Amino acid sequence: MGRPDQAMNAPTTLLRLSIENVGLIERAELDFAAGLTVVTGETGSGKTMLLGGLALALGGRADGDTVRQGADRARAVLEVAPDAALRARLADAGFTLAADDDLIVQREVLASGRSQGRINGLPASASQLREFAGALVDIVSQHEAQRLLAPAYALDVVDRFGGAAAVALRDDVRELHERLRDARERVDALRDDDGRKLARADFARFALAEIDGAAIEDDAEDERLRERRDVLANAERVVAALAIASAALEDDAAAVDALGAAETALLGLARYAERFGELASAAGALQSDANELAARIARERDAIELDPTQLDVVGARLDALDGLKKKYGGSLAAVHAQRDGFAAEIADVDDREARVAAAQRQADELALALGLRAAELSARRRDAAAAIGAAVGAELAELALPAARFRIALEPLDAIGPGGAERAELRFAANPGEPERAMARVASGGELSRVLLALVLVVADRRDRTALVFDEIDAGVGGATASAVGLRLARLARGAQVLCVTHLAQIASHGEAHIALRKQTVGEQTTIAAVALDPAARRAEIARMLSGRERGVALEHAAELIDAARRPAAKVRT
Repeated sequence: MGRPDQAMNAPTTLLRLSIENVGLIERAELDFAAGLTVVTGETGSGKTMLLGGLALALGGRADGDTVRQGADRARAVLEVAPDAALRARLADAGFTLAADDDLIVQREVLASGRSQGRINGLPASASQLREFAGALVDIVSQHEAQRLLAPAYALDVVDRFGGAAAVALRDDVRELHERLRDARERVDALRDDDGRKLARADFARFALAEIDGAAIEDDAEDERLRERRDVLANAERVVAALAIASAALEDDAAAVDALGAAETALLGLARYAERFGELASAAGALQSDANELAARIARERDAIELDPTQLDVVGARLDALDGLKKKYGGSLAAVHAQRDGFAAEIADVDDREARVAAAQRQADELALALGLRAAELSARRRDAAAAIGAAVGAELAELALPAARFRIALEPLDAIGPGGAERAELRFAANPGEPERAMARVASGGELSRVLLALVLVVADRRDRTALVFDEIDAGVGGATASAVGLRLARLARGAQVLCVTHLAQIASHGEAHIALRKQTVGEQTTIAAVALDPAARRAEIARMLSGRERGVALEHAAELIDAARRPAAKVRT
């Protein structure tokens, strides 16, 4: 079948799926056609296993039971021609492709259950494979029809039908809702925090007043006071000693005069040697220092206070400073640091109303923006839901449900949520006179399948151009309805790759490529092979699907079905 042609701006295209040792499939390769590829086979021939291999490559569940009995590992390899958007996403995740490289996704599962994924040879986790799966394949199965019963799925259908503008609005609503939630949490936190801070601020105000009231001079005031206290406590002894020292320096026979005489005598010798002049200078300097020392001693003596009340004053001041140090850090430097902290805490509390008001304004602005965007989204959803209902109703009429009524009901929520201001529910009535009810309550399995197919058809032009895989979506239908399903799948395949696993000849006849799964038993081992059918083999397979025989009238009927399937397609293409 070859590689589908792909222009530079073409969507992502599946090329080939290769699987080994998956379930009963020893080895199989499936080349994807550009349009509709059908997969058929007898019951138990492994159609589910083939799709299981595809799911395995795309990061689906994997365990030891996946591996064919007797094999040590299972492997699935999916080759894809990526578009520019997918290439960019891969590059952002660290999987950069050369301009002419295809994407090769590989997954291996050991019999022990351990698995390893790779993207173009680089290790990739199962979650990374699943992340890219949405850009590659959308699988729709008879079990997937249960998605119709989920409100989130219904709402997603409405938004996708509404187009890029609706999806962008939905994203805006989700972002605004998250920001509003965060803003309201900030307001509550500020209010709760301010309540606690108010209690702490009362103590901070008291402490600040106590520290400021002490009027501490500097970080060394206590040291100076302690020294002064020691002097005052021994004032008489200090004064007496200073008096002796002063008298000694002021006596006529004291060392001061002797130093002066020494300087004079040495100066007389200076003319004989320079060193005698230096000695004279040293004697003069000592005399000058002695005079300065005498003056300082006299000043200290005169400054000593013998008033015992001063000792009490200094002691009281020291007690006050020691009390502050004990309460606020152990030193006057620590007291000053605590003081600055108390002042900052008080300023922070005093500013609380402004901060709460600012946070509340931001929350109010976000709430207004959220309301406006949600209202705009709601309007688009109402238009889209009405259009979907009409379009799905028309499709159901062609799928043997002519009297069916289908509607997407939008019900307002009590409050705007991350998904908008409403929830969606699919409502259905199969027969005239029946009230519309939630599909979960009234639709049969066959009806669910047809509604899902109709929805897929209706939103096909609004969806991302990923490949569509239908796994026995024809459950519960047959005859003319099956032909109508096949026709619609062929129509869908004109705009996207479609792979359909089916057991109905009316659907298989519309395939542009046909893969048959054949079960083979050799000895005690059963395996399954995927066979690409040529026109003759295809007629035989469809004949088998019609009557269980591959000859005679069944072959003629199969040829008629294939010709009939080609005519509408040819008519549309012209």
